[in-house]
Amino acid sequence: MKNKNGMPAPKNLIAACCLSLLLSFPDSALAQRKWKDYLITGSSMLVTGMLDGTVESISFHYDNGFKPRFPHANDQYWNPAISWENKYKNGNQALGPAFTGSTSVFAWTTDAYHCLRTTARAMDVGTLAYYINHTTTEQISKRRKRMNMLCDFAVLTVIRSIGFSLTYNVLFNTQGKALKI
Repeated sequence: MKNKNGMPAPKNLIAACCLSLLLSFPDSALAQRKWKDYLITGSSMLVTGMLDGTVESISFHYDNGFKPRFPHANDQYWNPAISWENKYKNGNQALGPAFTGSTSVFAWTTDAYHCLRTTARAMDVGTLAYYINHTTTEQISKRRKRMNMLCDFAVLTVIRSIGFSLTYNVLFNTQGKALKI
């Protein structure tokens, strides 16, 4: 797909860059990686990408992206334009916090925006901890470890981007139809 100037469309360009990046790794680096190693880390990154896509959708396309897909969703919880009020007594900032920590440490309990962001960050930290614990036990050269980390970074970034696109561009598409990815 090309734009009016004959240049590749951005989505196709991004996909081509990701594919060329993955193919640029030496075959031995990819072949030695156990694809089952990506089951936990890849699944987690897919979900965090989906959470991020949902956050962006409710933040910028609530009425024409999120709400048409979930018409019975509680706006007071899901719509960031009004859900921020949940942090305060009777929804009034002048009355102070609704409960201790509602504007700080427990903000994630008050609305979907903060809950989804906190969940995604917790999953990212958990994935990173799992990855570090898993890779530090590998008995391979430093060069091989660097190649593996670079490969893992690329693969997991692509997986996370797929999760984001599935929610932001497909599920919550503002045109009401699925986009071609």
